[in-house]
Amino acid sequence: MRRFRGLLRSKLLRSLSAAAAVLAALLGAGPALADGGVAMSGSFYQQSFEIPQGSAIGGPDVYVVVFNNSNNQLKVRMTTQAPPGVSIVLSHKEFTLEAGGQQKILVAVEVSTDAAPGEYDMVIAAEPYTETVTGIALAGAASQRATLKVLGDAADVTVQAMSPDNQAVAATARLYRIVSGQLHEVAYSERGSLRAKVAPGDFLAVSYVGGVKLAEEKFTVAKNDSRKITLTGATVYFEGFDVVPHTDTATGKLAFVQIVYTVRNLYQRVNKGEVFLVVSRDGTPLGETQLATLSPLETGRAGLNYNYIPTGGWTGGSYEFKLRLNLDGKPYASSLPKTLVAAGASAADGGAGGMNAYLILGIIAIVVVPAALAFFFLKKTRKKARTTR
Repeated sequence: MRRFRGLLRSKLLRSLSAAAAVLAALLGAGPALADGGVAMSGSFYQQSFEIPQGSAIGGPDVYVVVFNNSNNQLKVRMTTQAPPGVSIVLSHKEFTLEAGGQQKILVAVEVSTDAAPGEYDMVIAAEPYTETVTGIALAGAASQRATLKVLGDAADVTVQAMSPDNQAVAATARLYRIVSGQLHEVAYSERGSLRAKVAPGDFLAVSYVGGVKLAEEKFTVAKNDSRKITLTGATVYFEGFDVVPHTDTATGKLAFVQIVYTVRNLYQRVNKGEVFLVVSRDGTPLGETQLATLSPLETGRAGLNYNYIPTGGWTGGSYEFKLRLNLDGKPYASSLPKTLVAAGASAADGGAGGMNAYLILGIIAIVVVPAALAFFFLKKTRKKARTTR
């Protein structure tokens, strides 16, 4: 029985091996395509293309991605279909994709002044091809379709990124149209300012420096409106501000607080930066303390700290701490406030009754100790006198 099972297993393995060899030979006769060649994804088909005559829409959020799903290198050319007076501009028109590779293509749609108002379809297609002695042979295609509304009504929008001291900033400015709660990019600029002719509706303007959002504003424009949006945001600001209490190990009471913070400069070098700490107790100002001078203040992050004890020491109450930043002698930015509740006096401000703990120990040493010594000396003298008698 065991010999029979062994022979059966051996024949079955030989049969499977032979079948696998035949299958490999058949597959080796031509290229193997995972999903038939190219595929396409991206945001083009999801966009809300409502474009007035003489205007355009484009930006990093408007794109398609072409994938090579085959096991071979492919040459790809991009084609477009649009109504008269409308141009679809692509960042890449022809390229080569390695097996399993992909290519992102930015898309802009431009509408001329003489384009007829109406609703149209637009198509972007990726066509893989091979070159033969007789010409170009196409090998399938992938495409995306989107809807375009050409409008006769329009509004003008200007966006400018500014610093708190009213200086233009070379930030990234982006303008989005809001449709059913979704954002659709309309215009984009790396110069800190942009101007766009847009369809009436709701919009969001945003400014960034180094990928960090500086400011944003939502607004609505109607037909023939002309709006200027100023996005004011700090390019130098406080990051990670905190107040860390430290207690006296002997008394367990508040001794000092450590002010920990980072100054972050996103934009450009500043000749002089100054950091001030503004403190109040129960709403009463306690003055300000200069914590640091940064000359110059370079771009990047500067992590700093400072140990603070109020003049006159700590008393019970609610302390509020706030940082202020001056650039070249002018107030520029401030931090959000931090609050710390002090339960009462501490070793730092005098312990009980406002007197310093060391002063109390000194009084004990000067007054109590001599008195005790005098008492014991007098007692010993009296005892000696009784013994003599």
